[in-house]
Amino acid sequence: MYRTILFTLMTFSSLLGACEKDKTNSSGAYGDGPRTPVPAALQGGWMYGNFSTTEYWNQNPSEYIGNGFELAIAFKFNANGTYEQYFTSKTVAGGIATYHQSFTKGTVEINEANKTLITHAYSAHYKQTKNGKTTEDRDLAAKEITKTTQYTYDPGTEPNGTKVIRLKMNGTTDPLSFLLKF
Repeated sequence: MYRTILFTLMTFSSLLGACEKDKTNSSGAYGDGPRTPVPAALQGGWMYGNFSTTEYWNQNPSEYIGNGFELAIAFKFNANGTYEQYFTSKTVAGGIATYHQSFTKGTVEINEANKTLITHAYSAHYKQTKNGKTTEDRDLAAKEITKTTQYTYDPGTEPNGTKVIRLKMNGTTDPLSFLLKF
């Protein structure tokens, strides 16, 4: 299921880039927040992911429920200073698998000299499912959206040659490694 969701997110973001009409040029879809052009080295889709090595089975041992915890965060930075953020997590507790997913759009400011990146969220959509049934599926109200988030970033390359940006949110000590995926 985890791979299916990630594949769906990656496919969806690829389709956005393949559309003939480029939605990233429309300020209305991403808001009119502060923005700077995104350097070529940061453009594209970057993903961080994690999962639990603990596996869960239902009371009936033949029914596999999945990993105890899964998490993926992805950013797509567009050349014109807009971004999309994808988030998905899954927890299993008491035999109930719960997914949380969100999709956020907005503008981004990047300061290459200081290695800072500031996202300005404009809109967000949230969906929750429990054991495959949707329990919530809605656009978030403006007061529910974190409007501005600041990160420091460090671009690099993994030993296998994959490009990486290490993002550290203001107030945290350890960066998360986002690999260039799409």
